[in-house]
Amino acid sequence: MSPRVLITDSVFGGFEPERAVLDPLGVELIIASDQSAEALIAQSADIDGMLVCFASIPASVIEAAAAGGAKIIARYGIGYDNIDIEAATRAGIVVTNVPDYCFDEVADHTMALLLGSVRAVFAAARGVAQGGWEIDHAAVRRVADRRLTILGLGGIGRRVAQRAQAFGIEVVGYDPFVKAGEVPGVTVVDSLEEALEAADIVSLHVPMTAENSKLIRAETIAMMKASPILINTSRGGLVDLDDVVAALDDGTLSGVALDVTDPEPLPAGHPLRTHPHAVVTPHMAFHSVEATEELQRRAAQEIARSLRGEPADRPVNPQAAR
Repeated sequence: MSPRVLITDSVFGGFEPERAVLDPLGVELIIASDQSAEALIAQSADIDGMLVCFASIPASVIEAAAAGGAKIIARYGIGYDNIDIEAATRAGIVVTNVPDYCFDEVADHTMALLLGSVRAVFAAARGVAQGGWEIDHAAVRRVADRRLTILGLGGIGRRVAQRAQAFGIEVVGYDPFVKAGEVPGVTVVDSLEEALEAADIVSLHVPMTAENSKLIRAETIAMMKASPILINTSRGGLVDLDDVVAALDDGTLSGVALDVTDPEPLPAGHPLRTHPHAVVTPHMAFHSVEATEELQRRAAQEIARSLRGEPADRPVNPQAAR
């Protein structure tokens, strides 16, 4: 019987990269018709692996997949908080991710949001589209000499720092796992409060963990003394949107630029969709034609390794290998 792989969901236009990797192994790709747990359980009865984008994969789905013979769940992306890793480990299913495929894209998108916000490009363009031709003189600021605080100095955060320095921006970083002097040109500080208090711009590049949930909320916004612009291209759950709207309204934040929100998509009537000091893009920072092809190919290669009996290249839970 041919190996069978379930694709739970995707944001891609097609599956040519996956087929190029998996067709030589005779794999039958099954495209899920529904991302509900009930539907995924029903379609996991006899599969060898699973490719997952944003669909929630709880323990019930994992147990059904394991019972059907699955040995791997390959995530299209860096984060994997939509997959119950503990349940996968108990079931002997290895979960993989692609942790380094879109660093430049996310860093570039972050800088696009930063430059557009500091220079008031987004508000000006909206005004022109609505028939106006005015400049909000008070909103347009010099980019050089701004102070950017980067929370999280991993691969993406460091790339943002490099790009920002090229524009003459002072860069401060906070990351509990990074020491002073470790990132060239970045002043690494010892506390979140110290990082936030004098920032002109705050950019988030931390993982979505229980500890980081709603990292930006009323309490931490109150630490910001310079009415900064907040940028989030990481995970929507890092930001309490209600508190951000309140901070925009009272001037504690001068602007927000978000590529990720919780929930997604942002509800149609949400105030951030039309707020004059906000810009929201539709979770696209990770995307480029080149990055997406790489992502699909590398996720499929993890499936191929599993089918050949080889160890995963990027296992999230290597202890689950059996």
